[in-house]
Amino acid sequence: MILFDISYRSYLLYIFIAFIVCAAGWYFIIWPFFKKHILIREKLRLFFERRNREIKQKNEELEKNNLIKTRLISIISHDLISPLKFIHMNTKNILENKDKMSLELQHEILSEVANSSKELELLSTNILNWIKYQNENRRLVKEEFDLHEMVNQIFSIFRGLARQKGITFVNTIHKGMILYQYMEPVRIVLYNLILNALNFTEKGSITITGGETKKGILIKVKDDGIGMTHEQINNILSEYFIVSSINVDKRKGNGLGYLIIKDLLKLVNAKFVIKSKKDNGTVVTIFLPI
Repeated sequence: MILFDISYRSYLLYIFIAFIVCAAGWYFIIWPFFKKHILIREKLRLFFERRNREIKQKNEELEKNNLIKTRLISIISHDLISPLKFIHMNTKNILENKDKMSLELQHEILSEVANSSKELELLSTNILNWIKYQNENRRLVKEEFDLHEMVNQIFSIFRGLARQKGITFVNTIHKGMILYQYMEPVRIVLYNLILNALNFTEKGSITITGGETKKGILIKVKDDGIGMTHEQINNILSEYFIVSSINVDKRKGNGLGYLIIKDLLKLVNAKFVIKSKKDNGTVVTIFLPI
């Protein structure tokens, strides 16, 4: 009976020792291997998730760029070629039939030719501005400039078009207001905002206001034009939508202006807000951080 008890206790001791050895082996040999395997799997999972996000982002950027290029080709093929054909046909018509045409009709045709050539000049300038800033390696440098004088210079470009439409330009920015900012992007953005305001305003005024705040510069461009709906504003602000003339009451405007505005403001870490009501004008506010 005593021998049985001793043997039984020894058996239990052997089992206990074997359990301890197995546990130690699991903890010191097998578990580190599994732990390392789990960590490797987790790292691989995170790596592939990151790569998938990068690929998805690049695909979205490619789709956006393709959309922009397609729209730009459409703008060039329609809004450049059509006016050129119009200018060519009408000037040829005048040359061939000037003896049969009244002076009044000749003057009317020449006025239309002049307007079309001006539109071509403005559109060509915008296309060049957009292409120029597509280079990601382009270095931007801040410099000092007079904002009041800049606005007057841009107004002078559109003075003839504004006079034809009976639109008044108002520059309320204080004379001698010197900014230390990215001059060329600011000039191009204001150029496009004023051009858009002219395209969609039939009468009234276009007013530029601006001033410094604790965090940056605020510039506002206000017009008395046809205004926009909430949906149209959302379309302009969308990353993947380029406004076309058919989206704004069939008025002239190909959307390239707002495309340039969004690209340039993003480039200089600036923001803009559009407030508008249908038939009640539009106010675009730009914020340039210090």
